[in-house]
Amino acid sequence: MQQREAYMKIAIQAAMDSSKNGGVAIGAVLVDAATGEVVATGGSQVRISKDPTAHAEITAIRTAAKLRSTDDLSGLILFSTLEPCHMCLSAAAWARVPQIFFGAYRKNVDETLFDIKGDFSDEQEGKRMNLRENLTMKVSGGVLEAECAELLATYHEPPKHAFKIA
Repeated sequence: MQQREAYMKIAIQAAMDSSKNGGVAIGAVLVDAATGEVVATGGSQVRISKDPTAHAEITAIRTAAKLRSTDDLSGLILFSTLEPCHMCLSAAAWARVPQIFFGAYRKNVDETLFDIKGDFSDEQEGKRMNLRENLTMKVSGGVLEAECAELLATYHEPPKHAFKIA
C-alpha cells in the first residue's frame, strides 16, 4: 500500500469516528512531511458543536497548531476524505500547508456539502493559493476515491429552518 493511502485510511477512520459521534462522515489528518508522524486528526464537528467552521480539516489544523504552538504548519501535509471547501482550502493556505491530498471529489457526493457550484476544482485553485512566502499549494485528489465517496453515500442536507426578516 502506498504511504498516502495509509494516511488516507487514518482520515477515513476519523470520518467514521465523527459519524459515530453524530457528525458528518468527513475526516482529515495532518502528517509531518519530514518524519511521516501523524500530528493531528479531525472529524467534522459541525452538527455536534453547532459551529459552522468545525469542518474536519479545520479541527485537524486547530489541533496541530495548538500541539505545535504555532500558526505555521508549513512542514505538514493535509489528507482529507473529501475535496476541501473554500473555507478549508483557505485555512490550509493561512496555515501554510503546502500540500493536500483528498479522496472523494465534490462530484461524488451530495452537492449541498459545498458552497460553490460549477467547474471549480481544488486541484486548479491550489495553484493560486498564496502561502505568504511566494509558494504555491499542491492539491491532488482521488486517493482512495471510492472508499471516501462511500462514507457520504447516505448524506442528505438536513432540512433548513425557515425564518423571516422583519
